Amino acid sequence: MMGSAEAHPRLALAFLALCDEPDAPPVQRSLRRAVAATAAAFVLALAAPLAWASAKPDPPVAAHKSVAPSPQADDEADGPGA
Repeated sequence: MMGSAEAHPRLALAFLALCDEPDAPPVQRSLRRAVAATAAAFVLALAAPLAWASAKPDPPVAAHKSVAPSPQADDEADGPGA
């Protein structure tokens, strides 16, 4: 069991050595990106409520049925001998 305990500090140091970045990443902020991000946020902030408000709601099921049944439907409902 002592073999695995000795490996932990070596593995930890190897992991830290692999994760160590010698140079700082370049700054990616620019005026163009800031304007694009602001415009995208503005469009999304307005488009979502407008899309929801402009959607045509589904009519209720009762609106699809006719108010008075057709005479042909009454004849068929009574059966052939009636």
